Amino acid sequence: MKTGRNKILVAIDFEEQSLNALEHSFEIARLFEAELILLYVIEVSNVLGKLRSPEDYVKKIIQEAREKFDELEKLAQSVSSKALVRTSVIIEKGKPYDKIIETAIEQDVIMIVMGKNSISSASKRNKYIGSNTMNVVREAECPVITIKEHTKIPGKFYRILLPLDFTRQTKKQVQKAIEFGGYFGAKIYVLSIVTSDNKVAKLLKQVQLNQVKNAIHKNGISCHTESLLANEETVSELVISYSKKIDADLIIIMTQQKKSFVNYYIGSNAQEIIFNSSLPVLSIIPTAEFKPGVVTSMVDPLGLIKKKLDDELNED
Repeated sequence: MKTGRNKILVAIDFEEQSLNALEHSFEIARLFEAELILLYVIEVSNVLGKLRSPEDYVKKIIQEAREKFDELEKLAQSVSSKALVRTSVIIEKGKPYDKIIETAIEQDVIMIVMGKNSISSASKRNKYIGSNTMNVVREAECPVITIKEHTKIPGKFYRILLPLDFTRQTKKQVQKAIEFGGYFGAKIYVLSIVTSDNKVAKLLKQVQLNQVKNAIHKNGISCHTESLLANEETVSELVISYSKKIDADLIIIMTQQKKSFVNYYIGSNAQEIIFNSSLPVLSIIPTAEFKPGVVTSMVDPLGLIKKKLDDELNED
């Protein structure tokens, strides 16, 4: 049940990247007046269970739970005193990505923040990395920010890169970018990558870019648009290189849930951007909802921003 307090879920495995993610979450939590929920999942191994007696296995699980709860409690206390953010802890047993998704739903969080690794190390046994990260990104009903490295100012997103493919999901992606851009006071860089040198196709992309730029400007957010032609580089490589060129702080991509065969920004390109970008990546599925209660009530109490954006993107 919604309690009126915003909540952000942070997946913790005590590895460096999950602690980086936690550091990013401080400023985000303050911005959205949110409570941080630190989640640790005890990953159950069927093989280990078969090698041990039931009694030994249960004892091991209980011991790990006690140790991790103590570590989480200390971490939560440190966060509360250092970041002045309300913090709570949860320990679950099971498959990490399942428990992250379940906890996010049960706690009605507005966002999930978690660490990630590069593709080359994704096969290593790690509770919140690789396939676990992608499963959370694909299935979470709320936005997911994946963190790889320390950035200049953790949790501060002043330059947001928005790569668009102009599919039917573009309007939702632009809407989310406007929401986040407004909260962070950011400038939005809209990037379109053209895969054909056809003049008509390039002209159409430019018209679409202008429509998006006008919609963003009308919501009081600074915006820059650019179109690039894909030659030898892949779409994901162009997105990442462009993010470095503009010194971006965050990349926003629209992803897709499981069983989708669409492969443009929501398939392999999205996965490569998530894993290979050194920047935080905000992933949103088409049906995701972003509803920070307290902040929304102050910024857009009548929901006029959403209605206005829908009207503008439906023009022409």
